[in-house]
Amino acid sequence: MEYKYITQDIIDSGGRNITSPEMFAEARVYNIEAMKNNIKRRRVHALFNTWVITQYVLVIWFMFSLIAVYSNDYVPTWRIILAALGFLGYLILVTYFIYIKNCRERYVLCLVSLPAILVSFIFLLFPVANFGIGWYYNNEENKLSKELGYPSFPRLLITTVNSDADSVTNLTYDSIREKAKRDHPHDGTFL
Repeated sequence: MEYKYITQDIIDSGGRNITSPEMFAEARVYNIEAMKNNIKRRRVHALFNTWVITQYVLVIWFMFSLIAVYSNDYVPTWRIILAALGFLGYLILVTYFIYIKNCRERYVLCLVSLPAILVSFIFLLFPVANFGIGWYYNNEENKLSKELGYPSFPRLLITTVNSDADSVTNLTYDSIREKAKRDHPHDGTFL
């Protein structure tokens, strides 16, 4: 949405003294949109992180279930070593690139999940699913990056003090008292 009165500098300052009904309506619309965008961004991050943690759980569960299932059978040593290397490689690569380096590129997500295939061929789904979730994550981030207030989408503090103050930091007790006297004149008695 295009805004006439609100700019990124006003959002960065945190607030604005509203002097017209149009400014108030625009600030209200911005606050509503900022809240929606913030919720959408948190939802995308939560979905991504939930999927990565689910992968950890699935790989660990499947690795230990393989040990339990094949405990009485003969499994070649090379197969156990290969599965253990895939297991450790997957955990190290995913932890390093996704959580430490904060990489969310779909190709990197696909590549770092390839060692899980060494544990079992069922984990061929991980690179495909990671490619899809990486595409979704980057697509949503690109859409949101075009919105005003990105990346944190702070809400704008709206003040309606009729004073000469340009920002909230310039407000004084006297300017607020003058506004109260002007807007609500009385003779000094309460009843």
